[in-house]
Amino acid sequence: MIMKKLKAIAKSRIFQYGLGLLFLVALWEIVAYATGLLFLPEFFQTFSLAISKLGEELTYSALGYSFLRLFVALLGSGILGLVLGTLAGYYEPLGRVLSPTIAVLRAFPTIALILLLIVFVPQTAIWVVSLVLFPVLYQASLSGSRRVYKDYEMVLRLKGKNNLSNITKIILPLSMDYVLLGWTQSMGLGLKIVIMAETFTFRTNQLGIGNLINSSYQNLNYPDMMAYVLISLLVILLLDFLLHFAKKTLQGKKKEE
Repeated sequence: MIMKKLKAIAKSRIFQYGLGLLFLVALWEIVAYATGLLFLPEFFQTFSLAISKLGEELTYSALGYSFLRLFVALLGSGILGLVLGTLAGYYEPLGRVLSPTIAVLRAFPTIALILLLIVFVPQTAIWVVSLVLFPVLYQASLSGSRRVYKDYEMVLRLKGKNNLSNITKIILPLSMDYVLLGWTQSMGLGLKIVIMAETFTFRTNQLGIGNLINSSYQNLNYPDMMAYVLISLLVILLLDFLLHFAKKTLQGKKKEE
């Protein structure tokens, strides 16, 4: 009876995820003490410091500004990706014309993009996130538009290929699940890029979680730096967790259709 209960516990997802978390903490501690606490500070001290940072208004202000930059970037690149992706899926020649630009944006190293924009663009983080996420959001709209066009090609041709209502009343509404799926897949990635861009493009007149990481690094305050890194990690994991369920819901709706 006891063995059956133990086997059931061992097979439970909560136990397995908990075991994975314990492994990560143990790995952190091994690396920390193996390097004499020079590479990583002690985990529980860092975690305690991160909790205390969460009690400070500055931390929430920084997170708020980081999310604001993410929202602005998603809105700009999302609208452009929606328009161009929908049209490119409907008009195949336009898709071929845009494909080299999309391929270059996908392949362009993010760090190189930051270094190119940091000198000339004030809000570097917003532009970097917009340029990195645009191909993802464009592809989501493109895939949705192509799928709807394929399913309703005869109806669309009856109304005329260049009839604007084909796009506004059929293509766009029916491809929104693909668009929303692209947005959910982009948000977690976008937040990581925002934090990275803020860290590299540190400016004293701008606030963001990446700026706090850079400021702590420049002041040689490594415990604070790792506390902010841990907060960023926890926020990104929480966002990914929430988006995972949103993604499963959207994918389930597509399968039902």
